[in-house]
Amino acid sequence: MRLDESMGLGGGQRPTRRQLLTYLGVGAVALVAACAPAAPSGSTGAASGAGGAQPAGGSGTSNGTKLTVWGWQSFTPEGDKALGDMMTAWGSANKTSVEYVVVENSQFPQKLAAAVEAKAPPDLVMLTSGSSVLDYAGRDLFVDLTDLWNGLSKQAGGFVKFVEPLYRIGSTYFGIPFESEASPLFARLDLIEKATGSRDLPKTLDELTNVCRKLNDPPSLYSFGFTLGRTPDCQGNAINIIWNDGGALVDKDGKVALNSPETVAAVTRIKGWWDEKLIPPASPTWDDTGNNAAYQSKQSAFVINPPSIYGWMDANDKELLGNSTMAPVPAGKSGSYAGGGAWSWSIFKTSKNADGSKDLIRYLMDPKRLQTVYAAVGGRWYPIYLDGQKDEFWTSRPGFKFYPDLIAGGRDLSWPAQPDPSLMAALGELQTRLVIPDMIQDVIVKNTPVADAVKKAHDAMVEIWKARGARV
Repeated sequence: MRLDESMGLGGGQRPTRRQLLTYLGVGAVALVAACAPAAPSGSTGAASGAGGAQPAGGSGTSNGTKLTVWGWQSFTPEGDKALGDMMTAWGSANKTSVEYVVVENSQFPQKLAAAVEAKAPPDLVMLTSGSSVLDYAGRDLFVDLTDLWNGLSKQAGGFVKFVEPLYRIGSTYFGIPFESEASPLFARLDLIEKATGSRDLPKTLDELTNVCRKLNDPPSLYSFGFTLGRTPDCQGNAINIIWNDGGALVDKDGKVALNSPETVAAVTRIKGWWDEKLIPPASPTWDDTGNNAAYQSKQSAFVINPPSIYGWMDANDKELLGNSTMAPVPAGKSGSYAGGGAWSWSIFKTSKNADGSKDLIRYLMDPKRLQTVYAAVGGRWYPIYLDGQKDEFWTSRPGFKFYPDLIAGGRDLSWPAQPDPSLMAALGELQTRLVIPDMIQDVIVKNTPVADAVKKAHDAMVEIWKARGARV
């Protein structure tokens, strides 16, 4: 269905900006920093930067036109506010109104696609994968950020190594990563001890399943808070199991390779957890907050999730924190692997203040400001700069002791292929269309046989790959 039809407009009528914002539900999302007031005439921008960073200053590059920034939820209002406050400080110093809109994660891909179709995207956008960046860049929608990359990537020991090829087409960069991440297993050590007599973590997925069976006590405890909803977390959880059992989205040449015995075995494993009622019955309806809530409310003993849960426990439940750990996801038939990724900033070519947007990115990427945001987010975002890993915030927290190795060995969705623009654009559309969550929903909700659901998802990927000019 076309956007005009979905909005109830006839005859191909293009929506107004007001109609678009109403359709997108922007009124229901958090406007963290709206319309920062301009600094008084002659202001030197003396508002101090966060965490001892340099003050905002007036760079002179902004033309004063209002900037609209869209971001994903960090899962901590404090983190969202910290970013919004920094944008407000920059805007005040640079006589530019800045509106920071935090969009619900499960709706973000569709809302951004709709805004692009209506030719009303934000100036500056936060994206959660390199493939999503190259999806939009490959359609000539993003501003060249090579000048920013060349400067920022050399700060504070440089960016973590794996991000270098993820944001460029040829020698041109279209995204600036501001954090790095992986999704470990969160585990309740006290419950593991209750089931096994020790606090030793399960080393394999088979061992994890056996521990879950011993612990399961519905409706008060469903052992494994595995996300089955039509949401990005479902993709991340599912691909982790697929990798560990030997499957992959693509082969070494970047061709679609989802339909394999290994993928079928992995999805069958997930279906087995569901059939045994080890996964909460509400999981198929969860958004990206569902597994967080299940663990934090002590209704699940295990979840796979970035460290936003750690931050929540540190602030709200020290007892639960003391009985929890983060660890690599247990090994499947092939081994134990983790998805490595980064969230980033990009600028749409439609922006009437691209130079101001660049300067705002430069301001936000100050290493000390970033650490202030990381701390406010409670550890959900890990440093993009190698030197940032040495900050006391991280070294004083035992839960993060394995994180540098996890980040260094993280897999991108393009694994085992080398990233190239067509492949990354195809992977971006794969995420926007939620093909992998739809595969899981077919199995869990529609009772589609696993092999049929995997083939359907594989065929959908092939069509995307053909449309994007990727190898099939």
